[in-house]
This record gives sequence, C-alpha cells and structure tokens, in this order.
Amino acid sequence: MDLTSPIDITKVIEAVRAHQDLLVTLDALSAKDILQHFTPIPGIKDSLTLGRTTLGKISHKYTGQFLGQIASGKIKPRTLKVYPCVMEMSDEPERYRRSYITEVKGGLDPNSHPFEVWLNNYGIKCASAELHDAIMCAKYDDDEDKTSLEDSFDGPLTIIDADRSTDADDTTHEINIANGNLYVESSTYTAANIGDKLLAWWRSLPQTLRRQNIKLHMSVDMGDLYDDWLDAQGTLVTGSDAETSGQKYLRNTNKKVEIVRLTGMPSGSEFMWMTIKENQFYGYDKESDMSQIVPFNNGNPYRR
Repeated sequence: MDLTSPIDITKVIEAVRAHQDLLVTLDALSAKDILQHFTPIPGIKDSLTLGRTTLGKISHKYTGQFLGQIASGKIKPRTLKVYPCVMEMSDEPERYRRSYITEVKGGLDPNSHPFEVWLNNYGIKCASAELHDAIMCAKYDDDEDKTSLEDSFDGPLTIIDADRSTDADDTTHEINIANGNLYVESSTYTAANIGDKLLAWWRSLPQTLRRQNIKLHMSVDMGDLYDDWLDAQGTLVTGSDAETSGQKYLRNTNKKVEIVRLTGMPSGSEFMWMTIKENQFYGYDKESDMSQIVPFNNGNPYRR
C-alpha cells in the first residue's frame, strides 16, 4: 500500500457501493446516545410543518338528532426546519492509511473491508461525535463568520428556551405557566430533595399525560444527584428491580417516567423536561446523507 499517493475518488465510490452493509450511520454512533430519544423524519429539504392536535369533546347523549359538534380539537402548527451542514476531510492518505493498517491488524480483513470503506466510516464516526457534542445546545447564526457546527442549527434546548416564559399572564409563548406546561421550581435541586421534587412535578401533570409513557430528560449531573437521593431512601421492595437497579425509572411513578440522562447537556445544568418521544423530532434530507461521504476532486470540493 502506497501511503503517499492521493486517495482515488473512483475507488472510494466503488467500494462504498459494493460494501453498503459495512457502512455505519451518524445516528448509530456517538450521536445515538441523544437521537434515540427523538423521532426521526427523513425527506425534509428545507422545513416541514407539523400539526399537533389537542383533543376536544365529540361525544354526547344521543337524542335522535345529529348536532354536528365541532369541538373535536384544534391544530397547533410547529415547524421542523433543517439546515445544510457539511463535513470535510483533507486528503492526507498517509495519516488515514496508517490508522487503517492499525485497525486491520486488530482483526479486520482488508479484502472484505477495504480502506475506502474504512475511510468513509472514519469520517462518519468523527461527524457523529461532533454532532453529539453540539446537538443539544446548538443555536443557528446566519453570520457568515460563524461556521462551527454549533452555529449551524437550533438544538432542542435553544428551541425550548426561545419558546419559554415564566410570566403567568404571557400568551405569546407556547411554554408558559398559563398553558400549564411549565413547571417552575424556585429552590435548588440537591441530593436530599431531587427525588421528591421530581415526583411532585410529575403528579402536577394533567391526567391525560400521566397515563402515557414519559421521558424525563436531565443532565448526567442531575442523574447523579437522583442516584444519590435514591440510595439514601433505602431498598425499595417491589418484586422487581427495575426501579432500583440502574435507576431507569422515577420512583413511585409505576414505571411511567423513564429517566433519560443526556450526555450532551451542559455540565452542571439543572434544566430538565418531561415529554413523550412522539413530541420530539429531528429531521434530515436523504437516508444516504446519514451514512455516506460524497468525495470530490481536490480544488473544487463544493456543490449545491
């Protein structure tokens, strides 16, 4: 193997086509730790308007007349917008191929796992790790000088923060006290109170939401606080270790609240939210965008 010759783009394309089963995807590596808790929507070129329907009342006593009730609910449109991002890898064959040789020595068969496929997967692995670190707190900035991944799209925390207001009389924000979908905790969470406060929060939810399986998202630090609180409560004997082993569910919620520790949250963040998975989406254009790198000739690497 010539470590100094340029990477043959034609061979990269041919190898990727021939070994599709060996390609990894962005959402199957580091970014999976976060994206697995969201609902993916492919095929979005620019944006997609989602309609969230709130239940109304359509049933009543039968009197022999059709009344044509129109209180069946209302649609609250939400827009899921995607932004184009690009990943770039310089043509440094020696560095890449030495890494490839090292991995092959660990057991990979170079005949069934060509260097070109390894290079593609290496790039996807790097991109997935970068996405993991940026996805929660990213904030889109149209300034041409802002070119980092963190400036390329709006992450969940940015979207929630922009739509949240603690003003009890506010009607301009979707997330507020008046709508009943904002829980304001004035005191600081500690290992002595976090479990009780989270339980009180869940019990304050509407019954229609409490019947569903909810995900409680929190930072790893908050998860550690909850683990410490749970340890201080002593052993809970329920016939099942699901609420004590691994601390997967919020105690005393009958496994209705799954605790999700998101590694991409800001360190020390106390921000948490409860919702269902079907209420959280991420979008992308083509399936191939998640698993393939499109190579270009040197000197002209860009295309629309």
